[in-house]
Amino acid sequence: MIKVKEMVVSALSRISSLIPKRKNLWLFGAWNGRLYSDNPKYLFEYVNAEHLEIDACWITREKKVCRYLRNKGFNACMRFSVKGLLASLRGEVAFIISGEKSEISPLVNPNYTKVIQLWHGVGPKAHNWKDKNDNKRFSGKDVVRLSSYYWMAASEKNVEDFNESIGVPKDRFYVTGYPRNDTFVNKPKSKVIEKIRHSYPGCKLIIYMPTHRNFGSESISIDDFLWLDSELAKNNLVMVYKPHFHELKHVLNYESSLHNIILAKDQEVWGDPYEYIHDFDLLISDYSSIIYDFLCSEKPIVLYNYDLEKYKSSDSGLCEYYETMPVGPFCKSWSDVIKEVVSLFNNDTWKEKRKKTREIFQPFSDGCNSKRVYETVVHNVLHR
Repeated sequence: MIKVKEMVVSALSRISSLIPKRKNLWLFGAWNGRLYSDNPKYLFEYVNAEHLEIDACWITREKKVCRYLRNKGFNACMRFSVKGLLASLRGEVAFIISGEKSEISPLVNPNYTKVIQLWHGVGPKAHNWKDKNDNKRFSGKDVVRLSSYYWMAASEKNVEDFNESIGVPKDRFYVTGYPRNDTFVNKPKSKVIEKIRHSYPGCKLIIYMPTHRNFGSESISIDDFLWLDSELAKNNLVMVYKPHFHELKHVLNYESSLHNIILAKDQEVWGDPYEYIHDFDLLISDYSSIIYDFLCSEKPIVLYNYDLEKYKSSDSGLCEYYETMPVGPFCKSWSDVIKEVVSLFNNDTWKEKRKKTREIFQPFSDGCNSKRVYETVVHNVLHR
C-alpha cells in the first residue's frame, strides 16, 4: 500500500512539470503541516503586510490552523483539498523549514517550483546523529534532495557549518538572517508573559528550553525539579519550562507539585517561542538552536549541559564552536545553574563575549530579515 502511494505521488509530481506555475503564488508550511510557526510564519506575515502583489498561501494538514488563518484574513488551505493540491502543483515558490518538501505537499517538485529552505535553527548540533537502525540521518540521497533547495542562512558561519556537516554546496545559500529573529527587534506583545509578571511581581523571569535526548527516550529527575522549584522561590525567580515536545511526557504528572516552575505545555499558548521569548530576562538551555537565536536579545544565557561528553559521543554530536566559543557558563548540576543565574543577574560578566559571538552567528540586528529573504527570492532565486 505504501509503495502504491509513493508511486502515485511520484507520478503526480512528474505531471507537475506539465502544469504552468502561477506567477506570484507563494506557498508556506511548517513542521510537517502541523503548526503555524517558525521562520515561514514570520515571512508569511511580512509578505501579507508588505507585498499584496504576492498571493501567499499557507498549506496545512490541521483544520484548526486553517481556520485560525482564515479568521485572520489570510489565505490558507488544507493540504489534500482540491485547492491545496492545485496550489501545490502551481506554486511558483515554496518555503519550508525541515528536510522535506512534503512539509507543504509531496506534489511540490523542486525542479519546477523554487523550494526555499528556511531551516529551523542555527545550533551546535553536528547533524551526524543516527536513526534507530544506526544509519546516518543524512545519506547521499538526502544530500541530493537538500541540494535542490535554495537556503536562507543566518550568517556566513551558518553556511560553512551546513556545507561541512550535510554537504549542501555553498552556492545554494544566501545570507539573509532568519525571519523569526526579527521579533527580538520588533518585540510583539505577549499576554501570557504579562500575566506571569502580574502573578509574580518583582520576579526575574527565566525560560528553560532544552533540546531532546535521543528523541525523548531518556527520563528526567523529578526530585531535582522539586529542589529547583524551592530554590527559585528563595531567589525571587520564576522559570518557564518549555521542554522539547519529545520530552513533555516525562513531567506532565508532576505539574501540580511545582510553584515557581511553569510548565509550557499548551501548544496554542506556548507553541511558538518567538512570540514571547524576547520578554524573558535569561535563557537556560543546553544544545538547542534557541541559544544562538537568544543572542539577539543581548541577555544572559546559562548552559545546563550535564551530559556534555555523553551527548557528543552518543547523540547528534556537537560542532567545535560550542566549546571554543561558549555563550555562557557551563553547568553540571541545578545547584550550579542557580549560582550562575543569580551571579549573572548581579553582574553580567558574559556580555562582551556574547556580543562577539552574536556578530559571528547573528550579524543582523535591524529587524529586516524577512525583508532580506523576500528581496533575495525576488531578485536572485527567481532568476536562477
